[in-house]
Amino acid sequence: MPTKVFKTSNEHELAPGATGHWWWNNASPVQAVWSANAIASLTGDTKTGFAQDTQLEVTRVWRRFKVTENSLGPESDTTNETEIHYEVKNLSGTKAKFYVWLCVVWP
Repeated sequence: MPTKVFKTSNEHELAPGATGHWWWNNASPVQAVWSANAIASLTGDTKTGFAQDTQLEVTRVWRRFKVTENSLGPESDTTNETEIHYEVKNLSGTKAKFYVWLCVVWP
C-alpha cells in the first residue's frame, strides 16, 4: 500500500493544558486513511539551557467531506473537497511549540 508522511507547514504553539484545532485543506487521495502526530520543537537555547519536558496528545482526527452542486439537471456538476481536521492538547506544564505530521495510506 502506498504511504506518504508530511509535515504541515506552520509551527503551532499552545499554552499549558490548552487544546488547539487545525485542518488540512484539499487532502488527497480522498479514499485514504489519515493519521496525525504532534512533534515538539526545541524551546530552550544555549543561554537558558534545554531542560524541556513536552507532552502533546492528538485528541481527535476527523475527515470533513464537502460536496457542492454547481448546476442542477441531467448534466449536474459538483465540486468535492476533503479536509482532515485534528486537535492537539498540551499536557505539559509549560508552553509547547510543535509541528503536526500527517500520514496517509491508500489502497
